[in-house]
Order: sequence, then structure tokens, then C-alpha cells
Amino acid sequence: MSNPATANTADDGSRTYTYPPTGEQFPSVTTVLGATEGKPWLVPWSARLAAEYAVDHLDLIGAVADGRAMTVAAKASGRQPAVDLAKKQAAQVRDRKRDTGGWVHDVVEALILWQASPEGHGSDLVLPALPTHLRGADYDDEPVEDVADWMLTGFLNFVSDFRPVFHAAEMTVFNAALRTAGTLDMIVTLPGLATGRAGRFVPGGGVTPCIDVKTGKHLDVTVPEQISAYRRMTEALLPMGELVPMPQTKCSAVLHLRPEHPRGYRLMLVSGADDAAAWNRFRRAVELFEGRSAAKAKPGKVCYPLRADGTVRQPRIADLDGEGYGKALSPLIKAGVEDLEQLAAMDAGDCLKVKGVAGKVLEIIRAMLADHGLHLAGEAPETAKAA
Repeated sequence: MSNPATANTADDGSRTYTYPPTGEQFPSVTTVLGATEGKPWLVPWSARLAAEYAVDHLDLIGAVADGRAMTVAAKASGRQPAVDLAKKQAAQVRDRKRDTGGWVHDVVEALILWQASPEGHGSDLVLPALPTHLRGADYDDEPVEDVADWMLTGFLNFVSDFRPVFHAAEMTVFNAALRTAGTLDMIVTLPGLATGRAGRFVPGGGVTPCIDVKTGKHLDVTVPEQISAYRRMTEALLPMGELVPMPQTKCSAVLHLRPEHPRGYRLMLVSGADDAAAWNRFRRAVELFEGRSAAKAKPGKVCYPLRADGTVRQPRIADLDGEGYGKALSPLIKAGVEDLEQLAAMDAGDCLKVKGVAGKVLEIIRAMLADHGLHLAGEAPETAKAA
């Protein structure tokens, strides 16, 4: 099963999926988890890579800093380009590993689709080519080509050992109630197995897990939450764009493809108790993600001390940022209107003389004043309140 492209990736790496019935944008499972899970190891790791690069390339860094050389990307020299050159190494390593894992996923999907195709179509198999920017690059001090080959050998060994029957690969799934979506790696049936109490497979009549494929050296603690969310999605998208009920699975599992594992892989079953606990954590993560998405960076409203007469002054225009009056604030501030009391002394004509204030902005000004019990000069309070 290969689906139409429904994912949209933003510049910051976050991803949303278009929900076909409504056109709404649902955040991906990995976006939700990434936004709610701290990564304390990331800063030391990035700092180490930058320091190692600087030490290993002292001559280049010095040449860029003093103007004897330029960075290729920015075609610039000086202190800041030299700093940027060392600083970006962590991002380059991260992107290289991400892209290598993505290519391995693409090849795995191609192999699965070929396996599911009618017999006699072996000559039709076309594997995705390794992206140009990965050719000759290093992955943990090994050539990317070798590491990718080890990972794919691990997948083929997994297929040879477990003889899985593939039901879905790279399938887009939705949970409209939670407003989340994602792309699961595979759903398979493993013949002759069942889930046992100890959290391992035992002999049985066959078991159908939802399996997520991982290629990184270290597995993130959120992996069980990711798979538990996938297998509890309510709808799946078919290749022709049809939404159908989510296929039922028995359990979650991780297929870790790494050269250091025997036969290049480890298949790890997530126990029923751990899967249920992971699902509960994911639902809390969704609640936290939605809450933070709706929260404002400004924690509250600016307050002022009492005047000598015991009254509290009306807010300054500049202190109303983040409260829903955005389009009206900048023109008023540039025109020298400092606070709401000064604004309330103006009439509609005075406001329209301000550059940037037109019909809609004038209505925002009226609403802003009404929210604070004020109105423009010459306008009755009832009229301002209605506006």
C-alpha cells in the first residue's frame, strides 16, 4: 500500500496531514511527541560536534575568520561566518543520518510492494537510488553506502527469519477524535507466533503487530508512544484516496536495523502493559501540545500602580500587544498615541487621519476601547459596545 502525498512539512521540521473529509490540518504523531519531549542530550552533542570540527579544521576556521577564505554556502568570511561554519556541523550530521534512514525506509517500502505484487513481476522491481548528497558521505565514521547496505541486509534477514505476510507499508492513518495523523511503517502477520505474558513471542496461530522501523543508533523513549498511537488510529487512507476503518493489530513492535545487531536487526515486542501505558502518555502529550499551541507567549496583561487620586491608569497602547488588537497598535504608536485615554479623546475622523487606519482597523479601535469601558469622542457608549 502506497498512499497519496498528504503530509505538509514546515521549515521547522514539523509536519501536518490534510484530513480528506474536512481539509483540516492534523499534526503528525512525531510532531506532537517532538514538541512535548525534552532532549537534554542534544545541546552537549551539538557542542561536541562543533568543537571537534573546529579542532580538526583549525586552518580553515582561521582562514575564514581572518578573510583568507570564504564559506562555500554563504560566500562570506569573517568571525561570524567562521562561527557558523563550526556551528552547523551538528545539523549536517543530523540531516545526513535522517536522510540515510529515509532512503532505507524507501527501499524497504519498494521491496514490500514488490513482494506483494503478482508473481512473475520480479524484473519490474526498481529500487530508489541513493540521493546524490549521501554518496561518499560518512555515517558514524563509516561510508553511508556501507551502513545503508547493512541496514537493508538486516531487513532481508528479518524477512527470511520471520516470513512475515505484509498487509500495509507506509500507510497514512488518522485519528479525527484526537486530531492527529501519521504514516506507519508496516502491518504484518508473523506466522506461527502469539504474544506471551512475559512480553515475548510464543508459539501460536499467528500474530499481527504494527511495526515501526528504526535505523538510529539510540532509540528514543517516545518510540512506544509513537507505535501505540499508530495502531489506535481510527481511519486509514487507501492508494486511491478512500478512507477506511483502521486495520486491527494485536500488538506493537520495533524493528531496529543496525549493523551491530546479530543478522543486522532486532525485533522488539512492546508488551501489552507498556503499550497501554504508552498510549496514555501519548494522549496526555496531545493535550499538552494543543494547550501550548493555543497559549500566548505573553503571560498576562500589563498592570500599573495607583495614581495619586486612587485611580488606575488605562493601558498604554504598546502594552496591548498579544491581546488581539495587532493591526491597530502599530499605526497608533507611530502616530504618537500613547494610551487608551489619549485615544478615547479622539473621534473617528481623527483616527482615520492616522496613516494605516482604515475601516476595519477603525472597528478594531472601537472594540479595543469598548473592552476597556471607553469609546471614541462623540460616540455613545451603546454604539461603541455594539461595535
